[in-house]
Amino acid sequence: MKNAIKHVIVKTVTNGIQISRHGRGYSKNELVQSGVTDIRIARKNKVPIDPFRTTVHEENIEQLKAFLSQQISKPSTVKQKSARKNKK
Repeated sequence: MKNAIKHVIVKTVTNGIQISRHGRGYSKNELVQSGVTDIRIARKNKVPIDPFRTTVHEENIEQLKAFLSQQISKPSTVKQKSARKNKK
């Protein structure tokens, strides 16, 4: 089974009580702090990104670092073009 990324943690304050819940995606600042310089790389690795979030949580950065280190250490499979000859 393919390794899936864990849920994003988002913290909200409701009636003076801080609540942690699952979010839609990581913020751009969390991606930058985890070492991702290009957002396209994160999208290719199926990392969810929430363009509206601006907060940064250390738990999310640690999750991203762990996930991306696993993805980079895996050998990438490159599809080679088949040697088809045009028959006339």
